[in-house]
Amino acid sequence: MSASFSIRPLRPADAPAYRDLRLEALQSSPEAFGSSYEEEAPLPLETIQARIPVSGPNAIFGAFAADTLVGMAGFAVYERVKARHKGVMWGVFVTPEWRRQRVGKALVRQVIDHASRHVIMLEAAVGLTNERARRTYHDLGFKPYGIEHKAIRIGEVFHDEELLYLDLQKPEGA
Repeated sequence: MSASFSIRPLRPADAPAYRDLRLEALQSSPEAFGSSYEEEAPLPLETIQARIPVSGPNAIFGAFAADTLVGMAGFAVYERVKARHKGVMWGVFVTPEWRRQRVGKALVRQVIDHASRHVIMLEAAVGLTNERARRTYHDLGFKPYGIEHKAIRIGEVFHDEELLYLDLQKPEGA
């Protein structure tokens, strides 16, 4: 079966679907996110809507099956002058029923393509136990540069993350 989906930047009008998907992600995969369901569930829709970039290099991409948001991935450029050559991919999530349909890989590729127009280094972090996501990132050229031990704490359980980078700078003569 070949599932059909499309990817585009989210718009403020997508805020209700984005909030629902983000809350699903925070609830079902708490070890994959720095934020928690308990922190974000009470936020008003206006706050979520304000988080969706409408201009500039920062973006949140959504994967849509028909009109249903089934995946997401964010991109942000670092704000400090000395770090503006770098960006970070964040908040990657695909609903369980859409996994193994290449939605996650397509979202990451979209972030890479977008980032390549704005920065020369793209960073990401992924849970050490998330083998499928780690394999996807490695397959797309990300290189590990370290492990952040105890990066996420849920109750009394700690989760380590692999820190990754992708050099987007084109070699001279390329």
